[in-house]
Amino acid sequence: MILDDRYPVLETLEEKEGITLYRVEGGVVFFFQVRTPEDKERFYRYRAAIKRLEELGLVEAAVSAKPGRYYAFFPERPLARKAPPRAALEALAPLGFGPEHLAMAEEGVAYLSPWPLGSSRRALARGPSRLQPGFLLGVAPGLLLFLLGLWLFSQGVYRYFNPPEYAVPNLVGKTAREAFLLLKDTGLRLEVVEGNDPAKPKEVVLAQEPPPGTRLRAGRTVRLTLNQARLNPLPELKGLRQEEAEARLSELGYRLAGVAQVESPEPLGTVLASDPPPGTPLPPGAPVRLLVSRGASLGPTVPLPQLTGLSQKEALFLLNAMGLQVQVEEVPSGAPPGTVLAQEPAPGTPMPPGSGVSLRVAARG
Repeated sequence: MILDDRYPVLETLEEKEGITLYRVEGGVVFFFQVRTPEDKERFYRYRAAIKRLEELGLVEAAVSAKPGRYYAFFPERPLARKAPPRAALEALAPLGFGPEHLAMAEEGVAYLSPWPLGSSRRALARGPSRLQPGFLLGVAPGLLLFLLGLWLFSQGVYRYFNPPEYAVPNLVGKTAREAFLLLKDTGLRLEVVEGNDPAKPKEVVLAQEPPPGTRLRAGRTVRLTLNQARLNPLPELKGLRQEEAEARLSELGYRLAGVAQVESPEPLGTVLASDPPPGTPLPPGAPVRLLVSRGASLGPTVPLPQLTGLSQKEALFLLNAMGLQVQVEEVPSGAPPGTVLAQEPAPGTPMPPGSGVSLRVAARG
């Protein structure tokens, strides 16, 4: 068998926890079976540990992270009975590796094992002919347990006083599932509140607190505003005057798409119906059309004259002559008593015989 078309396998030394240790021509290979996210996280943590040793100039290795080819190759080097340098232990401690994972050479590290070397002693002894048991493989079990306990204690103290920090990613525009997956392994808590923006898709993050890039320790909370995209129902506009209906649509954020007029017994300018009908859920900016009365067709019409400024007597004379009905309302005013202050409908409105006109007339204050 040849691993990755590069390393002829001479012997399978050990296999456990989804990792196989091979003796190959020129060295050893730790080959990872990566099937789950946990397997991948374990391999990348192992790769990061090797990279830290390489940055310190302590190890030579070839690492592959290609799909189906997750492994680390270490060239054959004679082992030596020497303790790992302090710099190596400090670099590996945050990644969960300690002295029990290191095999030392005369100069630097021979290889880094993904499991404690104590459990692999016999397998490694059957490795390449020049490999000799490392320093830690020959120590007494009691000393090994003492060192392991001391390392675990130091790790606990370090994490207690230096909990890990995570940079908050940019979650705005992500779906709820995408945001959850991005925060899943950070140790950060997630709090969700509802938002409403009908112009954007439902279940999308509208805002986040704190902003992207903020560094938080594990256990802190990231607050997300999740869009529920509730649409507002169109209100009842029937019976309103056209001006009132248009103002109401503008207030709600809808767009007036057009106005159609039909003959109707309803007063001129009264809204008869809307399209879409009342109660229809609409997003902001949706078009709405109005059907408006242009008055009843009762024969010939005459335009209503300008009545404001005339006396009540003059206005009544004109309206009676036109065959129109009159309703007078007196209001306190500084104008001369009996002066017409306002009229409804407006001047120029076509008026069929018998239709009504309202006048507001000045009275003594």
